[in-house]
Amino acid sequence: MTFINVIIVGAGPAGIGIASLLSKTDIDYIVLEKKEVGSSFISWPENMEMITPSFPSNAFGQMDLNAVAPLTSPAFAFGKEHLTGIEYAKYLSKVEALNEVEVETHTEVQSVEKQGNSWIIQTNKGKLICRYLIWAAGEFSNPQMKGIAGAEYCIHSSAIERPSNLEGDDFIIIGGYESGVQMGLWLIENGKKVTIINPTKVNDLQTSDPSKVLSPYTLEKYKKLKQSANYTEIIGAVENVLKSENNYCVQLEDNRLIKSKQKPICATGFSLVKKPIEQLITLRDDGLPILNEETDELLNQRNIYLAGPSVRHGNHIFCFIYKFRQRFGVIVEDILNKELYNVNDIVSLVKIWKYNGLYLSDLSCCDEECLC
Repeated sequence: MTFINVIIVGAGPAGIGIASLLSKTDIDYIVLEKKEVGSSFISWPENMEMITPSFPSNAFGQMDLNAVAPLTSPAFAFGKEHLTGIEYAKYLSKVEALNEVEVETHTEVQSVEKQGNSWIIQTNKGKLICRYLIWAAGEFSNPQMKGIAGAEYCIHSSAIERPSNLEGDDFIIIGGYESGVQMGLWLIENGKKVTIINPTKVNDLQTSDPSKVLSPYTLEKYKKLKQSANYTEIIGAVENVLKSENNYCVQLEDNRLIKSKQKPICATGFSLVKKPIEQLITLRDDGLPILNEETDELLNQRNIYLAGPSVRHGNHIFCFIYKFRQRFGVIVEDILNKELYNVNDIVSLVKIWKYNGLYLSDLSCCDEECLC
């Protein structure tokens, strides 16, 4: 059984980002990836692109919003603001090469168990043992549809690889957040009729937090969507999805029925890929893991950390890259302290991470709202 000090699961932005920080130390680590670097982004539908704009602002002390490592910028690498999934996967591969990140691809983690002060990781290629485990497996490969009765009659938006192949003229989309609006506008612009069903008014502006309302990029698309005579918006919670001989029928809690000949599209988001560590997680009321606020370790667990879009602390949501990357340095610092790394070296590294927006320990600033 091979011992590696730090094992990172997942070679997406969280896994590659944290590994890039570790690569500047002498701590041995490896990234385990089920498929290939950036595989979730490679799987994006053809009409999807990054909703946060990239800009090469690094020279001004403001790292590109979609960057995961210092001295890199997706905008500079590709000369555009909103990268496609394939382009962003290529960016991650560039970061991997630049920082000589150790990645073992096509390695699937099947189970995780504690043994003394170590973690035993069972993979499809055998067992590994580590002292520190960083779970950065992401969400995209785990579409969320379980809350809808009759979900078997629907298709998740992420499963529509090429929306241009969709047959039919009239579509129901369940969910009016980022992917729902983007899919809706794409269909409208291709001559389709679209009905979006959302529990509340789409983009009900109660906060400036882009994790809770549409990003400006998607909001522009929503405004175009509303101008179309082929667009209908319905406020209501979905109770059930039924299938008859000729139609699919979406039933709302107030018993309203919306029918379509095409399968309803669920733009209902994603949830953490967590099966191998499920037994180690204590869940919040919203179904997300409870974390140690100082280190991002799982509650009541030691040396197992969560990184990526499922990170939550209180009401603070770290679902975008520029949000969750702020916790990379917090995790690595905790590991370095436990490994009795040179204090002066840690201070120097933290200074670099803070400058690049890769280290946020004081969460009080996350409460700030835009006034205008």
